[in-house]
Amino acid sequence: MQLKLIRVCLATLLLPLAVQAEAPKRAKSLDQVSALIQNKGGSEQYAEQMNGTPKPDGFGTTLPSGFSAKDIAGLLAPREKASLATLIGVKAWPHRANTYIALACFAQTQKEYDSDKRYEKGPSCTKYYNPAPGNSRVYIDKPVYLGVLEYKPGDPKPILIASYGKPLDVKTSWKESQLVGPQGKFDTPGSDESDLMPEEYLKFDFAPYKITEGETAFGLRVGWNDSYAGGGGFFEALSLFKIEGSKLVNVLSEPIYFYQNIAGDWNKDGTRNHDLEEGQNVLSVLPGKSQGYFDLQMRTLKSKWKKVFKWDASKSRYIAVPAKPKTMSAGRS
Repeated sequence: MQLKLIRVCLATLLLPLAVQAEAPKRAKSLDQVSALIQNKGGSEQYAEQMNGTPKPDGFGTTLPSGFSAKDIAGLLAPREKASLATLIGVKAWPHRANTYIALACFAQTQKEYDSDKRYEKGPSCTKYYNPAPGNSRVYIDKPVYLGVLEYKPGDPKPILIASYGKPLDVKTSWKESQLVGPQGKFDTPGSDESDLMPEEYLKFDFAPYKITEGETAFGLRVGWNDSYAGGGGFFEALSLFKIEGSKLVNVLSEPIYFYQNIAGDWNKDGTRNHDLEEGQNVLSVLPGKSQGYFDLQMRTLKSKWKKVFKWDASKSRYIAVPAKPKTMSAGRS
């Protein structure tokens, strides 16, 4: 099914490859849209965008006892100015005792920091917004640092046991996914040009992503937002990381969820119809293994689409298994 999107620029895009897990849901006015969103994260994102409702603290910015923002900034990003941190968060990792996952985001200048505080209502890990007229770079990536800390009761301070080692540069591709993605930023779902840096970092994901018999990966949820004429969209991805010695290695980054709120015809009472499209993937660990690692499967809810990812030791990450070509029976002459 083709999906017709009307963007702010009034361009029309057709997306023949996008998954249509179910028919779009119709709201007769904008204030009815929120009730149609079934995904909890999508509802929280929509409420924040439309009503300014703060989302739950996905990174633990209210720090646990024994942790300080200054110490965490020094461990994760010793070259950054701790005073320019726009978000520092820590949460206990339930799959390893006395272990915590930490994330820190920084502005690069005092001007960027002040702008962030002006446009954001709380700790933020979104791109820096520069509204200066004629500015060619309206949105600029912030340095974002990710690490694993150990802290035992009685220890004077936490210690760093693994880190990504540099600002996160993990991109998400829609090449292997059939979920709708952010428009205007790449050609179509399945395009080789669909790799994107996150616009915002959303929360940790500590579901039990057991990738080997003795190893569990942890997740980081990231997102993008689109604006349409009378509507908007939100797109989310899941990035998985494993501990490899003192390093954090990104092993998977795939689209996981989206919603699009598309404005339609005006009603006689002055309200406007809105069509809501929503799609969600679920990542599961399969019993089969490849090179010692459990295979992973991404599937779309309310759809027959699914994709298997297998471990590739040469790349130290999961790679999508190519779809088997369809065979055609020979026709009669």
